[in-house]
Amino acid sequence: MKGIILKNQNGYFTISGEEGKVSLCRSRGTLKRKTNILVGDYVEFETDKGSEAVITHVYPRKSFLHRPPVANIDQLALVCSIRTPDLNYFLMDKMVVLSENAGIEPLIIISKSDLDADGAEKAVKYYQTAGYQACTVSLKNYSGITEMRDYLSGPVIAFSGPSGVGKSSLLNDLLGIDYFISGEISRQTGRGKNTTRHAELVQSSQGYYLMDTPGYTHLDIETIDTQELSFLFRDFRPYLGNCRFNNCLHDQEPDCAVRHALETGRIQKERYDSYKRILEELKTTRRR
Repeated sequence: MKGIILKNQNGYFTISGEEGKVSLCRSRGTLKRKTNILVGDYVEFETDKGSEAVITHVYPRKSFLHRPPVANIDQLALVCSIRTPDLNYFLMDKMVVLSENAGIEPLIIISKSDLDADGAEKAVKYYQTAGYQACTVSLKNYSGITEMRDYLSGPVIAFSGPSGVGKSSLLNDLLGIDYFISGEISRQTGRGKNTTRHAELVQSSQGYYLMDTPGYTHLDIETIDTQELSFLFRDFRPYLGNCRFNNCLHDQEPDCAVRHALETGRIQKERYDSYKRILEELKTTRRR
């Protein structure tokens, strides 16, 4: 029968199968040697092979995240707080780029909106203008939660973002139980402390599989090609292919359609600045 890997504990895989029935499985010897089975993988497994179920086949993956290693995410909910810790637009833009590169639809969630309602709304408008779904939420006054729920589209959704922005609390609210551990904010740094240690999918009453991913402030973009970077900016796409040079990096080249869109206000300056910073990071990496 077919199922999805929820958790891997020392080679024992927890699988959700037909009608949500959970089984504990191992992989066969040859399959184990040839395939690195990940949380999120869809597999075939048999339950009549002695005392424990056995995984017999792993289906091809439609998406893959490197941190943590997890397969087949349908939506990446990118959470950043407007305050404590303060929203870092460049970090969020970078997270969106990595989501685009992985072929996963991003949802931008600006949390703790009760601390700065105007700033949160400004951030949402910034990403909506760039072509993304975005919303504000606050668990303190419970605003925006219904809208966020309406934006969720599974079946597999991973919540990601820096530590301390409220990912675990939002997930617990969606589940209706305190399953994920919420982190506290460091008084010294104003940043959250990472509480997520492993990849695990948890099924909600709405039928979604939810995941909390480790918080981070450094994101690895080394796998992205400089020529492909501009396509990962959704708001740049209408202008790609209209530059004088086919290999235009939209940096200092003449007759650049992207820079013309920037100059005429059709691309936001902050988005272009993020693009330039990421482009420079990639160039620096290539020179090493």
